Amino acid sequence: MTLSKEQHIKDDFGKKNGKKKLLRGIAERISRSLELDNILTLTATELRSCLGTDRVMIYKFHGDDSGQVIAESIDNNRLPSLLGLNFPADDIPTESRKLFMRSRIRSIVNVETQTISQIPICETSDGEYVSEEIYSRQVDECHVKYLKAMGVQSSVVTPIIYQEELWGLVVSHHSEPRSVTEEEIEAIQMIGEQISVAIAHNTLLSQAQETAKKEAIINRVSYLLHSLEKIQLQSALEETVSAFGGSGGRLYINCKTTSNATCIGQSDSKCKFQVYTCNQQPIMDELPGYTHLEQCQTWKAYFNNSYNKFWAISDIYQTPSLKNIQAAFEGTRIRSILIIPLEHREQFYGYLSIFKNEFEVCTLWAGQHDRDIRQAYPSLSFNTWKECQAKINEWNAQDIELGTELGKRFANAIAEYKLYKKLQNINANLESQVRERTAKLQESNQQQKLLFDVVTKIRESLDVNTIFQTVTRELRQVLNTNRVGVYRFDPDSKYNEGEFITEDITDTIPSAIAAKIKDHCFGENYASKYAQGRIHVVPDIYNAGLSECHIAILKPFQIRAKVTAPIMKGKQLWGLLCIHQCDRPREWQDSEIQFITQVGVQLSIALGQADLLAQSTLKTEQLNNTLENLKQAQTQLIQTEKMSSLGQLVAGVAHEINNPVNFIHGNLNYVNQYIEDLLSIIRLYEEKQSKPDEQILEKADEIDLEFIIDDLPRMLNSMKVGTNRIRQIVLSLRNFSRFDQAEIKSVNIHEGIDSALMILQHRLKAKSESNGIEIIRNYANLPFVECYAGQINQVFMNILSNAIDALEVNGNNNCSSEDKNSKTITISTEASKINHSIPSVIIRIADNGSGIPENIQGKIFDPFFTTKEVGTGTGLGLSISYQTIVEKHKGILKCKSNPGCGTEFWIEIPTR
Repeated sequence: MTLSKEQHIKDDFGKKNGKKKLLRGIAERISRSLELDNILTLTATELRSCLGTDRVMIYKFHGDDSGQVIAESIDNNRLPSLLGLNFPADDIPTESRKLFMRSRIRSIVNVETQTISQIPICETSDGEYVSEEIYSRQVDECHVKYLKAMGVQSSVVTPIIYQEELWGLVVSHHSEPRSVTEEEIEAIQMIGEQISVAIAHNTLLSQAQETAKKEAIINRVSYLLHSLEKIQLQSALEETVSAFGGSGGRLYINCKTTSNATCIGQSDSKCKFQVYTCNQQPIMDELPGYTHLEQCQTWKAYFNNSYNKFWAISDIYQTPSLKNIQAAFEGTRIRSILIIPLEHREQFYGYLSIFKNEFEVCTLWAGQHDRDIRQAYPSLSFNTWKECQAKINEWNAQDIELGTELGKRFANAIAEYKLYKKLQNINANLESQVRERTAKLQESNQQQKLLFDVVTKIRESLDVNTIFQTVTRELRQVLNTNRVGVYRFDPDSKYNEGEFITEDITDTIPSAIAAKIKDHCFGENYASKYAQGRIHVVPDIYNAGLSECHIAILKPFQIRAKVTAPIMKGKQLWGLLCIHQCDRPREWQDSEIQFITQVGVQLSIALGQADLLAQSTLKTEQLNNTLENLKQAQTQLIQTEKMSSLGQLVAGVAHEINNPVNFIHGNLNYVNQYIEDLLSIIRLYEEKQSKPDEQILEKADEIDLEFIIDDLPRMLNSMKVGTNRIRQIVLSLRNFSRFDQAEIKSVNIHEGIDSALMILQHRLKAKSESNGIEIIRNYANLPFVECYAGQINQVFMNILSNAIDALEVNGNNNCSSEDKNSKTITISTEASKINHSIPSVIIRIADNGSGIPENIQGKIFDPFFTTKEVGTGTGLGLSISYQTIVEKHKGILKCKSNPGCGTEFWIEIPTR
């Protein structure tokens, strides 16, 4: 099918965009990551995807001109994988490699036509590379067979040049004949150039990492070597061997190289040398006459030449001068040795030696490769063949540089250590004196610190128990004694009895804290002196002239020496600060005695201040209690006055209304009877007078006599219903006020609730602006309750009023209500028992209002707390209700509210 010109333009545009996208993606990956393996693998994958070929691989040359496939991407296993396989140098002839390098040639092979096209690149004057003319020729038969053996029908190869050397190749293989476009050739070329950039970046990274690794090794070894008193030569040697990846190592130190012969880490000044070893070592039994390897004349002869700063031995068996020591290594795998002499300021200190074993290297070849027979043409079999060879470790320039630096560090450290030990010996006496003076200063500082801590504790808390515990613990540590305790006298014993209230002791002596001590001779002989502020110092209780009765008290506690200081409370002897030495006699120093005296004075001050604090705290508590009682009394007084006035008002109004209402209600029956009688006479008159007077008939029509006769009985019945209603309201007012029942009486709780509802009836009815409030009664069969009925009714009134307020202000926000316009108050009662033992009744009053916010639920029973506007609430209703239920009736009043879902008040009152 022939493509139009526009279609060719679109295809060219798409290919160019694909190439740009490919190059941009690879450039971005190189900038983001410096991991060469990852970059090459992803580059091969994206290039193969862009070209649409079966395989793209990246081939790297080794130093011997052989090579290895280090990155590969294959399309659905259409070609076998070559990743990791090595190819001999003869597979890519020398002339081809030179041509790749000299002309930057790009090679295109078509197996079907058996032609090879080559496109050289030349450098322009401005440094850019441009493609020359393509020339083609017949491809060699062996090359065709080689590609066919790989299953390849089309091949494109472009070189990777790095630092003017042929680093590798970018190869594209296809299993079918395929034409290669100019854009694809340029894309492969640019990929090769981008790979060169990635190699350069990776090389810089590797160099930086090697430098950082080297610095880290030197720093770690230097840290181990420059600890002076704890110079860690063995650890430093092990770290050095590990840094080189060695199999073993030795550090030989000559201790007789200076006048101040000093063995590192040893006190024997007669030693001549020291040897530190690490891991694998030569077998010295094979070298008669030598104790250590470094004593061999070969060592000395080699380093007598001032030009030899190191000795890098790649293979000891290929070094003729080492024939006399080769026997020591025959039982090991050691083949390479790096020897660094340790010198500092023209002073020789020894040798640092690193050993490396021979190692086996296994190579996967693409087809068998015989290195001893030059192949006439490349192999035609790619069956994997594994070749293993024993190799030696060559010491490179980086190894020698690192070894030289570490040798300097070892030599410097040894020299510094020797100088340090010399200075130590010279200053031994001076340091001893300084140490002694320092110890005294430290002891004085510790004493002052403890004294400061005591004063700080007094200022911070005035908790005498905390102060005593701190003092006893730290004072025992400062004085290095066996026991420090605080002894308190019994105030009623006149200094004859007392006990230890705090102590700090060592593990080997008995505790005195649980002992109640009775010592009459102490009270008679010593107490008065302590009360005068004197301190008692005893170096040895058996040689201090103490009375036998006093020694008998001290002996069970294993006391041998002691210091006792008084603790005063005002002018009275409160107790003693006791310091006991139990394991031996002790001569107490003047500084120690003075320090103990100061501590005792501070403890006395602490007692006085703690006593003042206790008195102040007690008075504060009393004032707070008095203030709280006044607040409660004020609240109760207000409520009592309020209830008294309200009760009198309600009772008076009810009484005044009751009398006329009773008069009217009582006479309605008579009025009804009289009217019946009058009506009966009218009916009788109508029956007897067949022709009534004309004037009477006119009057009857004028007043509508028939209607009056019919409506008058109904009017009387309505009046009777109205008077009954008034009488019920009056009865509810009297029941609610209970003005005549101030004492405890048995009442029906339901009557009190109904009375409150009757009074609040006008607030429950529907209004023009809102719906009415529905009352749901779930009454149980309750026993009579003995209570202050008027006060209980007031509780019902307060809680019901608050519920009505909540519904009037916020309406129904109940989250579970189906009808959002309904407003309900549910009153439930039941019989129960408080704490499962005291008979009680429970009244629950719940509304479906907006609830109480969580942050104020804990404050609703506080006096004067209200959420209503100024002038609409006093904040006393729930507070007084709480006092009435909880304090007066020993019941329970609690509130449970879920914001947005209503509020429920729980009232529980004992029945008796």
